[in-house]
Amino acid sequence: MLKDQFSRVGLYRTLVLITLTLLGPGRVQSAPRPSSLPEVDRKPPKGTEAQTYTVKRGSIKKKVQLDAIFEATEMSPIKIQTKSVPEFTVVEAVAHGARVKKGEVLVKVEMEKIREQIEDLEQERPAAALTLELAEAELTNLSLTTPLKGEAARRTQRNAAEDLAYFENVGRLARERGVEFNIKNSEQRLDGAREELAQLKKMYAADDLTEETEEIILKRQKFSVESAEYFVETAKQSGELTLKTALPREQETLRVAKRDQEQAATYSDQTLERQLNKKRLEVEKLKRDQRKAEKRLAELRKDLEEMTVTAPADGLIYYGACEDGRWTTGAAVSKRLSPGGKIVPREVLMTVVNPDRLVLRAVVPEGDLSRVKVGQEGQATLVANPDRKIAVKLDDLGFVPLPAGGFQARLSLGRANGTRLVPGMNSKVTFEGSRQGEVLVVPKEAVFAEGGEKYVYLSTKGTAEKRFVKTGESDDRIVEIEEGLAAGDRILTKKPE
Repeated sequence: MLKDQFSRVGLYRTLVLITLTLLGPGRVQSAPRPSSLPEVDRKPPKGTEAQTYTVKRGSIKKKVQLDAIFEATEMSPIKIQTKSVPEFTVVEAVAHGARVKKGEVLVKVEMEKIREQIEDLEQERPAAALTLELAEAELTNLSLTTPLKGEAARRTQRNAAEDLAYFENVGRLARERGVEFNIKNSEQRLDGAREELAQLKKMYAADDLTEETEEIILKRQKFSVESAEYFVETAKQSGELTLKTALPREQETLRVAKRDQEQAATYSDQTLERQLNKKRLEVEKLKRDQRKAEKRLAELRKDLEEMTVTAPADGLIYYGACEDGRWTTGAAVSKRLSPGGKIVPREVLMTVVNPDRLVLRAVVPEGDLSRVKVGQEGQATLVANPDRKIAVKLDDLGFVPLPAGGFQARLSLGRANGTRLVPGMNSKVTFEGSRQGEVLVVPKEAVFAEGGEKYVYLSTKGTAEKRFVKTGESDDRIVEIEEGLAAGDRILTKKPE
C-alpha cells in the first residue's frame, strides 16, 4: 500500500514539472489535491462524448437505514372478559383518537338479555332447592325400605311355595277323602232313615195307635228319607265339583302364585338396588344442576359487571390491538364499534395509550445484523417532517429472527421538543457505520445490472467494452468493486448510446 502511495506522489510531481515547462512562468495553476473520495473525470475519451471515471482506491462509510414506527410504552388493551355471553350489541363507543380519563366509560353494550337471564335464574332457585330436598327425602326413605321390600318379596315367595307343597302333599288328599266321607255319611243317613221308616210301618201295622197319629209320624219319617236322599245327591254333586273342578283349580292357582312370587322375588333382587342407585344418581344430578345454576348465576352477574367497560388510565384511544407498533385490527374493529355492531368476548376492541412515553420499534434485516449493536446511537427522520431529526439509541435487539424475517429492535428517543409525535407514526432510522478504507470504488451510476449480474463499460482506446464485475459494500454515492477492475481503469459513467 505504501509503495502505491509513493508511486502516486512521484507521478504527481512529474506531471507538475511537465506542466511548468510547457506553460512557462505565469501560467502555472495549482494542481488539485488528491482526495480519499473518488472524482469523476469530466474529459471524455477519444471517440466518445460520454463522461468517464478513473478507477481509484477510496473509503466507504457503512450506513444502516431502518424503517421504524413509534410505539407507546404504556398501553392498556380494552376487551370484554365474559364467559357466558357469546356476543354483544354495541350501543355506543368513544371515538378513535379521543382523550379519556381513568374510569370513563369506553363502550356501552346491550344488557337487557343478560339481565333477563339473571332474573330467571334467581326465580328458579327456590323451586330447584325444594325439588332437591324432596329427592333427598325420597332417597332416605328408599334407602330404609329397599331391604324391607326385598325381605317381603322373599317371604311371600316362601309362603307360596309352602302353600303349594302342602296342598299337593296333604291338602288335596284330605279334601278328596272328605268328599268321599261326606258322600258316605249322607248315604248312611239315607239308609238309616229308610230303615227307620220301614220299622215304623211294621210297628204301626201291629199296634193299636190311631190312624191319625200314625200318619203324622210316618209323614215325618218319609220327609227324613227324602231329606237324606237329597243330601246324598247334593253330596255327590258337591264332591264331583270339588274333585273335578275346585281341587284342580286350587292347585293351578297355588302353582301360579308360586311362579308369580318367584318372579317377583327375582325382580325385586334385580331392581330394588338399581332403583336405589338410580335415585342416588338423580339426587346427585339435581345437586350438580343446582351447582351449575349457581355458577352460571355468579358468572352472569360477573359478566354484567365486565360489560361496563371503563378506562384503566388516562390516555388516548386507539381502535384495535397494537402488534409490533402497528395497529393491524383497527379498521375491522372500527366497523363493529358503531351502534348496532356485534363484538365478541376477549377481542381487543381498543387500546388506551400514553402518547407522552414513546419508543421506536424497527426490524433489522439479517444482512445488517453485524452493522448494529445494542447501545449504538443514530438519528430518526420523521416521515411527516423530513427536516426534523431526533437522536435515538438502540436499547434492545432480538436474539431470534421474526417469522417474516429480520430481528426485532427497540430504540429509545432523545429530546423531541416542539415535535408532534403519536404512536403509529413512521420514521427512518439511520446508523452511521465506520469507514472501510483503501478499496476500489466507482460511482453508483457507473454500475449497471443485467439478469442479476453487475457490469460496467470499460473505456479503452475510444471504445466501450462491457465488463462484468463483482460489487461489495456501498454508500450513498459510491460502490466497492471486488472483482473485474483494477486501479487506473477508466469506465463510463453512463451507458453508451
